Amino acid sequence: MNEKHGLPGDDLSLKLPNYTARAPEQSASATPFRTKFASLSMHMTDRIRLLRFPDRDVTQILNIIRLSWPRGIQDTRDYDAAKEVKLYGRPWSLSSWGAERTEARRLICQILHGLFDMGWILQASVDISKKEYDKDTLLFRYQQPPPPSCIWMSISFNRSDRLQLIDVPQELGPLLVQAYGEKVQDYQFKGSVFEIKFRGYPWQADGTETVQTRLMLLTLLECLEQQGFSLYASIDQDSGSESSNSSEADTLFCNRQADWTPGAPIYHG
Repeated sequence: MNEKHGLPGDDLSLKLPNYTARAPEQSASATPFRTKFASLSMHMTDRIRLLRFPDRDVTQILNIIRLSWPRGIQDTRDYDAAKEVKLYGRPWSLSSWGAERTEARRLICQILHGLFDMGWILQASVDISKKEYDKDTLLFRYQQPPPPSCIWMSISFNRSDRLQLIDVPQELGPLLVQAYGEKVQDYQFKGSVFEIKFRGYPWQADGTETVQTRLMLLTLLECLEQQGFSLYASIDQDSGSESSNSSEADTLFCNRQADWTPGAPIYHG
């Protein structure tokens, strides 16, 4: 008599537990979860368009612009579903060198700072246009409560050989000069702006020099982190040149928690 005794696992009729995830039950009165998004985009040489920000936040953004852009607001209007702001001057034009160019970076930095404190956190900066002289669209996600307060700075890759750090802590400039060593030709502080002039033309490099340019960028990020800063955004805020086929590099925007102390961890995102 041949009797086969199988293992318990061989019984195909054995019912396994149901591990299928189930959504928690909600009462009929529960409010469904909804994430709020809004955008800010730069247009032509002097326009900002705000889309899906609540009216009270648009009012605050306009106040930030008035305080941050020395030449002021020329006009505002409804532009389809967006609120359009026309600035005096040409902040997004490549022909705006010197003080106006620096102030244009400071303007975007202050807008990012203000929105961050209001709970609007940058999700992404994207290029969704194939038009000539286009710039990035900034996508924001609303978060409450807002993240801890931060201090902010911006970094611009100017001309073909300059690195400009705007509203930088005094100790960061010498740290960068030491880290770059012989690559540095000259450097100077102008108030809260620190500028390094490099040997050669790293922002228009060819061949193996393009590798060295990327190494310089990694060195920059390492020095920033030594001072508690992390990269918050990389944004194309400049129109292309009307007189050449050259494009413009992004501007970097960095922040550091206001209560950060040397040696403390750095949280990204």
